[in-house]
Amino acid sequence: MWFNRNGHHEEPALVLSGGGAMGALQAGILRVLTRRGFRPSRIVGTSVGALNAAFLAFHPGETGGEMLVNVWRSLQDEHYLRINPVRVALRIASRKLYLVNNDFLQKLIAEHIVIDDFSSTEVPLYIAATNLATGRKHVFNEGSVSQAVLASSAIPGIFSPVEIEGDFYVDGGVTANLDLETAVEAGAKQILAIDLSHCFEVPDPSNVMDVVTRTVEIVLRERVEQDVRRLGEKTEIALLQPRIESGPGVGDLSQASSLLEQGEAYAERIFDKCFDGKGRLQPGTFAEDLSIPAVDAVSD
Repeated sequence: MWFNRNGHHEEPALVLSGGGAMGALQAGILRVLTRRGFRPSRIVGTSVGALNAAFLAFHPGETGGEMLVNVWRSLQDEHYLRINPVRVALRIASRKLYLVNNDFLQKLIAEHIVIDDFSSTEVPLYIAATNLATGRKHVFNEGSVSQAVLASSAIPGIFSPVEIEGDFYVDGGVTANLDLETAVEAGAKQILAIDLSHCFEVPDPSNVMDVVTRTVEIVLRERVEQDVRRLGEKTEIALLQPRIESGPGVGDLSQASSLLEQGEAYAERIFDKCFDGKGRLQPGTFAEDLSIPAVDAVSD
């Protein structure tokens, strides 16, 4: 049972950021949280955080945590995001709006979500995406969960924009990678947030992609810091912030198992700092540097 600082029973909202393959790290953290009895009052997710959020919203207890771990292990085993250079070249030549087909993601969701509707979740679910026409955040909390997850995860240039009711949407990380605001607007007085924006640190950029990654990381981190300062005046926020230097790329799932293990170990170490002996959430930032061992590349 969870309490706020005034002694009133209150389950914190859970906010999950985007972070590509680092979603496995997030899943490892969630496995420990659910195993230790944490059950959120509502869940907000963006990009890969939307995928994790959707599964957990339908199965918010320990079962959901175990399911997430199995999902990420299967992603590593099947190498779903492995990019075929020939297919990429053909799509560029044919002027396609995407490089990677998202069919694998639709199949994955269909395998684990039986009733594809927000009204069927065990806890309220909110998924952030970006409206391509307006450039503004759009929060889905009704209709098809799978379509909302696909929209929130549609990384510009990688996956095709997703059309929903006549509008096209791309990755929610463009406008709200850690959507604390939606949790506050939904009535949350306490928030437990898992922020993956520090998991792509490139201290010494040596090529174009390193520069792009470093730039995106700076933008995301600054936005999170601003939101925590602004919303922290209204809401108690515990910010879980694992940090990894030179970790795997956004679509590199080869280290999913290692990331799961690191996420679990990190969560075990910080759990009793986030919650006191009476289950009260402790506001603050819980940052820790993690190390992901290198693995040999997997060939096609």
